Amino acid sequence: MRIAFLVNNYPPHVGGLEMHVHALACALRGRGHDVTVVALSDSPGESDEEDMHVIRLRERFRIADVLAFPPLGTARRLRQMLRDGGFDLVSVHTRFFPMTWLGVDAARACGIPVVVTEHGSGYVASNSPIIAVASRIVDLTFGRRALRRASHVIGVSENAVAFVKRLSGAEAEVFYNAIDLPAQAPETPARNPKHLVFVGRLVPGKGWEAFMETVTQLRAKGFDVTGSLLGNGPDEEAARRAAPDGVTVHGRVSPAEVGVQLRGATLVNPTVLSEGFQTTLLEALAAGGQVVTYPVPGAQVLADDGAPVMITDRRDQTSLRQAVEAVLDDPGEPYPWPKLEKWSWRNRAAQFEAIAAELIRAGQ
Repeated sequence: MRIAFLVNNYPPHVGGLEMHVHALACALRGRGHDVTVVALSDSPGESDEEDMHVIRLRERFRIADVLAFPPLGTARRLRQMLRDGGFDLVSVHTRFFPMTWLGVDAARACGIPVVVTEHGSGYVASNSPIIAVASRIVDLTFGRRALRRASHVIGVSENAVAFVKRLSGAEAEVFYNAIDLPAQAPETPARNPKHLVFVGRLVPGKGWEAFMETVTQLRAKGFDVTGSLLGNGPDEEAARRAAPDGVTVHGRVSPAEVGVQLRGATLVNPTVLSEGFQTTLLEALAAGGQVVTYPVPGAQVLADDGAPVMITDRRDQTSLRQAVEAVLDDPGEPYPWPKLEKWSWRNRAAQFEAIAAELIRAGQ
């Protein structure tokens, strides 16, 4: 198949959605499909990367390092590219991005099936009333229209699928996030549950403050814990100033370093944002670690599958500290490696391939 990913953000831009698109595109390429990615960037151009053709269009008016707008003429250019390229399927991601709206319309105009992947589990959570209201308006107009016009909608968790239904009335299929696994399982790492790790963007609502307070409270109670804060963002300087004894703020690090920090450790995940399915949960398990998290999409599924995932009763500081204490008192065994295979991009690419093949066969 010839598959076009039409997305707002793509590496080197960093984020969970970008990782999802890149990993899925590479996994599909590995299965023999021809993949083209079109994204927005402040460095436009075309290149061949990892056996895929990547087109970066000049972005306009980037907002908060998340949302940007395509240049004039992009709708026409996308339609022409899809017609000339003989594409079989279009993939777009998250209902509030302009490239999603343009991608759905371009695919429909060319008679090509289009799959919308929803990564959010609710309306955008923001401390800014302006952003909250504006994003809700976008969801109820452009976002709802894109979901309804899609040939097929998939969501990265049950929560995302339920949100799609509430917002648009469209039925969606669960398509979990995943991680890359090596061909052979590594040796089980030594347990290091007293090393607490936070991974994520340093932005309001992600929970870095709650993580630091948890370390502070545990050390005050006599627990010999250490902490690593991995990630960057607008709150990075504030995080460095607020870091208590025992916590190292690393800033942005490579995926390899994330794996090193998570090895046998305890991931603490106190986010209150509208998450889709955080791959950091899987990365912690793949590294032989364990997870303490607020109730977030995907956590219960992993816990029900026997993974060492402790979910707090409530989204508050006391519940978080108590859950971490419980894990420190009884860290359990490393997660059985074979169970992670179904959370791999190898598996997920096969699922996407089956969805695409059915849409193409049905002429949708």
